[in-house]
Amino acid sequence: MKILILGATGRTGKQFAQLAAASNHQVSAIVRNKGKASLADVNYVEGSLADETLLNELMTGIDAVVVALNINRTSDNPFAKIVSPLTLISDSVKTLIPVMEQHGVKRLITVSASGVGDSWNNMPLVARLLIRNSNIWRAYEDHDRQEQVVRHSQLDWTIVRPVMLTEKDQDTYTAVIGNPRGGSISRKGVAKFILDTLGSGKYIRECVTLSR
Repeated sequence: MKILILGATGRTGKQFAQLAAASNHQVSAIVRNKGKASLADVNYVEGSLADETLLNELMTGIDAVVVALNINRTSDNPFAKIVSPLTLISDSVKTLIPVMEQHGVKRLITVSASGVGDSWNNMPLVARLLIRNSNIWRAYEDHDRQEQVVRHSQLDWTIVRPVMLTEKDQDTYTAVIGNPRGGSISRKGVAKFILDTLGSGKYIRECVTLSR
């Protein structure tokens, strides 16, 4: 399978890129800074995620696209300074989807977060208070915008909503349709779910909550 990734130098995107390449898929990635490209088996192309011309060049022959973008902060501290454009995710998806449709590429998987959109009220109150009153909220706002754009497309999309992400060296996951279940999941688990889902063709036009 030929896969294009947006967000391949982020922590979750990198895990997926590594796993997909190790599973003998042909992986390409658009990156804003090629200096962060670290996987030998991935074709990194430096450029803007909103560059329609570049997307058209790379989309030929692609079977699926994975979006693993986020609104980044200077650290994991919820109150740390934001260093990404506040509409990075949604703007990238708005540019991406028409190009995919033009090239007949139907399969899209996007990584969002548990608690985004219609799952917000199902989160524990303490988690909602932290998110709403910190800079994590800016990422949730743009993930929500991303989800709305994706839902209104004609693509075979899957929206992935992981619960709290960890760096643990394990790839187990539990996937459910509906409310968040709390707990945590490793980034490797998210990567494994995405690759499994691309192979199985399951969860088309569904939001999937992931936990361990």
